[in-house]
Amino acid sequence: MFASERYLSRATLAALALVAIGGTAAARDYVVVASTEPMVPRGLTLDAGAHLAVTPGRSVTLMHASGDVLKLNGAAGGVVAPARKAASTDAARLEVLRVMVTPNTREVSVGSAQRRSRGGVCPSPDSLTTLDTIAQVQAAGCGDVAASAFEAWLAAHPAVEP
Repeated sequence: MFASERYLSRATLAALALVAIGGTAAARDYVVVASTEPMVPRGLTLDAGAHLAVTPGRSVTLMHASGDVLKLNGAAGGVVAPARKAASTDAARLEVLRVMVTPNTREVSVGSAQRRSRGGVCPSPDSLTTLDTIAQVQAAGCGDVAASAFEAWLAAHPAVEP
């Protein structure tokens, strides 16, 4: 168990380093985790205060870097992401979550729940119950497991309307 914890710590540090190398200009406050508006794709990252063209009858669900999930219902003039800034430490987690929800980046899983990663066997998605452990598993090379666990986490944490 100690070896896997050490590996996850190294993987998390590597993911944080990659995000840091990418620069702070890419840091955002929200990621779109669900959308019924075709022009607002899942995985889109936004700054607080960003205006989105979400028409009446449609909605967009955003996740803040802190893990808060909120649903914005469309309006005639569109909607605005609430003014709430993410801490710089949350930016790395938000980037990992963005990778998990962006449709073209997920791998298709085949076979048993025990999948091989770069450093060993991936855990079962059922065992991942926090955003931090999901992000660690994503960074460790178990993207399909992390994506599945993230979908389950979203289902267990319904969005609130501001």
